[in-house]
Amino acid sequence: MNNRRVLFFIAFLSVSTAAISNPAVAQDNSSTNPASIGVPVRSMIELGSVYANIYDITVTLLEVVRGPEALNRLRQADPKNPAPAEGFEYILARIKFELKGRAITDKLSFDLGNAPLQWVALSSDLLEYPKIAVTVPKPALAGTVKPGQSMEGWVAFVVDRKDSKPLMVFDPDAGGATGRGRTLFFKLY
Repeated sequence: MNNRRVLFFIAFLSVSTAAISNPAVAQDNSSTNPASIGVPVRSMIELGSVYANIYDITVTLLEVVRGPEALNRLRQADPKNPAPAEGFEYILARIKFELKGRAITDKLSFDLGNAPLQWVALSSDLLEYPKIAVTVPKPALAGTVKPGQSMEGWVAFVVDRKDSKPLMVFDPDAGGATGRGRTLFFKLY
């Protein structure tokens, strides 16, 4: 009888630990429940125009740099990067993006970071901030990701200096996904 209790307790702990260590699933991710820094968010995207295949993705916001430090890093990347407009400041976000095919035949790639609407900053009241054109620190989060690969790099945003809780949005449809790609939300604070 005691052995059954011990085995049950061990099984319960194993399941509890696995549930805690799993990355957040996109269904729990929304503008009212954005992912924090360091929390991987799993989702899926559909690629292909005739015979679409579903690929698994994991997006993790690794680091956020804001204000004078972000401007300093942008100026180190390119001294021609301008100062933000009055009342605004830069935010740099370092992101890891992973792509996995579900079948051995899944060979399509995903264009990451080159579409203007793929990474967007939102104000705390969900208004979109204007896009900016600056040179980010290396590596920039831009390029082609193939199944089984990951990419890590920087993106830049400009936000209102008074906005204490801006969000970052990842829209997979802007990178060539043809459907079933969910918009993902992350805290930039």
